[in-house]
Amino acid sequence: MLTEDEKRILRESWRLVAPIMDTAGDLFYRRLFELQPAYRKLFPDDMAAQKRKLTGMLAFAVRTADWSEEKWAQDVSSDDDLFLVVLALGRRHALLYNVPEEAFPTVGEALLWTLNMGLGQAFTAEARAAWSKLYALLSATMLMGARQAGTPAAA
Repeated sequence: MLTEDEKRILRESWRLVAPIMDTAGDLFYRRLFELQPAYRKLFPDDMAAQKRKLTGMLAFAVRTADWSEEKWAQDVSSDDDLFLVVLALGRRHALLYNVPEEAFPTVGEALLWTLNMGLGQAFTAEARAAWSKLYALLSATMLMGARQAGTPAAA
């Protein structure tokens, strides 16, 4: 679980990303394909929709990870349940896109690099740690979904 301080840091740093959302998407995919050029073939030629999906998912993750302890105890719709949404996302990445398990650390590296480039000095050690923890939680959940799918990517 994320601490209240980590949630605050994620929320505050995401507010700084929001005005540069398009640039953040560009930076992320540029860095991902620099780190692993072979991943380019996993994506469509026109990346506009993909960039929106990425930033939308990150916004959703920050918003729902910021829920109070009381809200986590309440019933939520499956569309607002971070765990279920990310689990399904991992399953789709495995079944539909054949994303290999070894891609997850590279994606995390590209994400942290993007945040560092986009936020500059605002991407403090504490912000890096909070984002690293959030990504670790998200990627572990996605991998559960991929493994549940029983695909070669999950092997």
